[in-house]
Amino acid sequence: MRNHYLLSSMLLIPLFLFFSCDQIYNVKQDPIVARAGNTFLYSSQLTKNLPIFSSDTDSVIQTENYINNWARKQLLIDQALINLNFEDQERLEELVRSYRSDLWSRTYKEFVVKSNIDTIISKEETEAYYIKNKNNFKLNEVMVNFRFIALPTENIDLLEIKDKLIRFQEKDKRFLDSLSFQFNSYQLNDTFWIKKRGMIKTLPFLKEKNFEKYLKKSQFFLVEDAFEVYLLFVNDFVLRDEVAPLVSIENTIRKIVFNKRKLDFIKQFDKEILQDAIQTKKFELYR
Repeated sequence: MRNHYLLSSMLLIPLFLFFSCDQIYNVKQDPIVARAGNTFLYSSQLTKNLPIFSSDTDSVIQTENYINNWARKQLLIDQALINLNFEDQERLEELVRSYRSDLWSRTYKEFVVKSNIDTIISKEETEAYYIKNKNNFKLNEVMVNFRFIALPTENIDLLEIKDKLIRFQEKDKRFLDSLSFQFNSYQLNDTFWIKKRGMIKTLPFLKEKNFEKYLKKSQFFLVEDAFEVYLLFVNDFVLRDEVAPLVSIENTIRKIVFNKRKLDFIKQFDKEILQDAIQTKKFELYR
């Protein structure tokens, strides 16, 4: 009923419609909070559009702000209906109709997509897309696969931790995980790839001028400063203008493949909805 009132005012329907039996019933069940021109704000609208407040003071302030903003909008609409010429009003009404149509259509399509599209992208699909589109994944800077641990300088398990980090078998991973509470920071995911700038931010001893010193495959480095010891193992790297490793962009490719699947589905859906409407005589074209 509330939408009925706003729509009525926009279309200049005579005022007596506002005073129907339905409205009288609505007033009893849903108290009026405010009136702006011929449009009413009901208690249920206020409750629905305001959050739960942490204090009474905050509640009063926010409620007043909401009511004042609502009133301004309604009064502006009333003024617009009086002062805008017929052509402008018709243009605005067409925009409203178009927006409403687009909103309903888009929401329904999203519903259909969620109900019908398989969101799982297989490893085979990911690899196939990667191979076919390798040139789209060339790097603009070096990318490195490494693991590291930062420890206090006095750590008594330093040598053992170093050996485990280099060998990095399953039992070594479990051992390092059990000692992780001793580490100041660490990265022990062997599928982890990061670009040069990110690596420099992660490891304080790395600088632009000394970065290439550590760019060596299957190499271990121990770096110590006044506060910490860094154990770094560089497993692999890819240079600028080379193709990014698949593992580093798998999530990106899954999103690309899914979006393509979604667009293909919507394209087919748009086509079939017309074909079905023609067959069932819901859509006819008059020439």
